[in-house]
Amino acid sequence: MKKIILPLFILMCLVQWYVPGKMIFDQETLLKEGTVYKFKTAPIDPADPFRGKYIILSFEANRYEVSDYKKWERQQDVYVSLTDSAGFARISGVSVEEPQNADYIKARIGTVTTYEPYTLWIEYPFERFYLEESKAAEAEKLYWKSQADSTQVTYAVVSVKDGEAALKDVMINDRSIVDIVAEINQEQLSD
Repeated sequence: MKKIILPLFILMCLVQWYVPGKMIFDQETLLKEGTVYKFKTAPIDPADPFRGKYIILSFEANRYEVSDYKKWERQQDVYVSLTDSAGFARISGVSVEEPQNADYIKARIGTVTTYEPYTLWIEYPFERFYLEESKAAEAEKLYWKSQADSTQVTYAVVSVKDGEAALKDVMINDRSIVDIVAEINQEQLSD
């Protein structure tokens, strides 16, 4: 019995390290090898824009017109094919089957409009941008200020590979929101 317990314990320990290690490795591979898309953000209802330590993002490329709404259901898993248009991601198609020769993301239908134009509203798996607690409040202010100012361009940088997507950064006028907040915090400390 004692001969079995030690190998089982070692196996259990290895499995506990393997699972999170594999998740981290897969995410890092996606960030390094995935195709990078910029998703232009859009303002959302400011009633509850920030929970905990993340910013809720909404995107301009979050809807796709279809010819028949009856084929689609709310909360249905779909594959969203992407294309680059003027430097930003655009939806080129939505299907229930995995596309073959296109960059795509596994996503979910949030809403289906039952009046013309029939539209699928897409929920992406990267709608939250997590930050350190010390940077969260200032980042929220910057994000909302940039959304209110039509002269500023705010977008999310997302890596896409084999249906998976990873949010790399949120940019305001081609500058990382993390860097902008760090700069503001540094200025406040020196004052």
